[in-house]
Amino acid sequence: MALRHLLPNMIICEAETEPFRIRYRLVGTKIAMVTGFDFTGRYLDELIAGGSETPWMDHYKSICVSREPLLGSVTEATTNGGTFTYEFGIFPLTLGGTEVKQFVSIEDYFGFRFTSAELQSWPRP
Repeated sequence: MALRHLLPNMIICEAETEPFRIRYRLVGTKIAMVTGFDFTGRYLDELIAGGSETPWMDHYKSICVSREPLLGSVTEATTNGGTFTYEFGIFPLTLGGTEVKQFVSIEDYFGFRFTSAELQSWPRP
């Protein structure tokens, strides 16, 4: 498989409607390591309930409407007062219809080596 080396940095999630929610179906091992836990099965609104500077829900909603990928970068705070920046791509999947039902995402940490203890705290299950 040509993309095997990317799997640790990939996310598969699905859109639920009424209310609009994003549920993470699969979270790559590198993403789980950086965030400090595997949030497979969790909802985006639960994860950002404490506040997030990145408008993730707005991103997913706009992708559902436009049916176009979104590429961007995010700068996150660390607990030691610094920041780190990573890039992401979110790609919509229609599953054979016209309505976006799922997303495949990839995050590039550029060799990021911090442990989760050095990042801002994420809500634990």
